[in-house]
Amino acid sequence: MNRARLWRLVQALLFGALLVWIGRELVQQRDALRAAAGQLDVRWGLIAAASALVFITYAALIQSWRMLMAGWGTSLSYRAAVRVWTTANLGRYIPGKVWSVGALAVLAQREGASAVGATGAALLGTLLNIGAGFGVVAVIGPTVLDALGPQYRIVAWIALAVFVVGVLPLPRLLPPIVRAITQRRGGVTEPVAPLPATLVWGAVAINAASWIGYGIAFQLLAHALLPSVSGATLGFIAIWTASYLVGYLVLVAPGGLGAREAAMVAAFGALGLAGPAEATVLAVASRLWLLVLEVLPGLISLALAPGVRARSR
Repeated sequence: MNRARLWRLVQALLFGALLVWIGRELVQQRDALRAAAGQLDVRWGLIAAASALVFITYAALIQSWRMLMAGWGTSLSYRAAVRVWTTANLGRYIPGKVWSVGALAVLAQREGASAVGATGAALLGTLLNIGAGFGVVAVIGPTVLDALGPQYRIVAWIALAVFVVGVLPLPRLLPPIVRAITQRRGGVTEPVAPLPATLVWGAVAINAASWIGYGIAFQLLAHALLPSVSGATLGFIAIWTASYLVGYLVLVAPGGLGAREAAMVAAFGALGLAGPAEATVLAVASRLWLLVLEVLPGLISLALAPGVRARSR
């Protein structure tokens, strides 16, 4: 068995174990979950507001990605960038997480972006997004981290320190790495200048703001479904960001499925904002809500892609 097949087998086994554990927890809480589900009081206006805020956040992240590509001398129209970004988002539901990054680079090249610029912006954008998330949790979510355990705050601050120190040399370190990747894939080697530090930190600021936007949208969703669940906005931002990062870093789970929800339930319980049943209902509801907001734009972009339209004629 080669390494690729072995890794896929390990992923499948670990993901299966995670689903078994989650299923056991749900069975144990089935009565409480029924009671919590009975308390649902859906307010569609708040759900619409939360969804609109998520789409605004998407728009900011797409612009951040375009900024990074422009720094490497390549560009896409905003319309093309939206099509590429939303389509590539579908890749995050494949185990491994790297598929969405690779799809972002490949699809951008098909739209006319340079190989180095597209690949570099995809890699750097992902790293900046993760690092900014750790920064948000470390700065505004210490209560959540302390409630979960002292080691969580230490890990978050270490991750933030590594991120800050690592971002400084990234504009100079990434170009040769990206050129090596494009050469290996048969691409054309292109001379690329280091990105300006102001551009990189501007992208960091946009990514940090995006985590805050997601957290506020999550709070609106919670109030739209279970008005009894309340708490400070910073708590919701920290819970959303921390649980999303956990899901992202668990490579075996497509889209962080299971891992994100488990972390969210634990964070709600640690802060005392909701019981296990209410937290589980919110975790599952937020998963379905975000799934629609991520997958639907991607499917629409696929349907409206120039190549698809041409083949349908």
